[in-house]
Amino acid sequence: MPIFKSLIVVLSLVITTSAYAQEKPFRVVQELFSAMSAIDHKKMQAVVTDDFQLLEAGEDWDMQDLIDVIKPSDYNRRNYFHLINSRVYGDIAWVSYWNKATFSKEKNKEKNEGNSEQAVAWLESAVLVKQDNRWKIQMLHSTRIKAEQIPSDLALSEYTD
Repeated sequence: MPIFKSLIVVLSLVITTSAYAQEKPFRVVQELFSAMSAIDHKKMQAVVTDDFQLLEAGEDWDMQDLIDVIKPSDYNRRNYFHLINSRVYGDIAWVSYWNKATFSKEKNKEKNEGNSEQAVAWLESAVLVKQDNRWKIQMLHSTRIKAEQIPSDLALSEYTD
């Protein structure tokens, strides 16, 4: 019986470690969007490779193109994700996921106006490479969709640093 218990403990550790290894590259994707929400251009650059490529709305962008559109505004961005799939092959990984962001703006309280919120959604995939023992995004492909196109049975989780 003790051998059976030991085997169960070892198997659960392997399964947990394997699941964590699969999810770890995805955390870097979440960190990119968190940095975008914080308008933190240095952190955005820290989580991507020097040759980062973003395929966005039919255009081919590099990191500078992305930085150019991430500017301070009156809106607060909150990020929600659902990981569809993740694969790790040595120092290369790819992930696919649903991405939803809500943008809210606090209205003038003196005029008795409430908060306004808008949801934007994407179906995305990313290729990551391991550099200096850290995952970095090399390519991100983003397809914008209507928020209601995200399947209603999915659990989207908010990511915050």
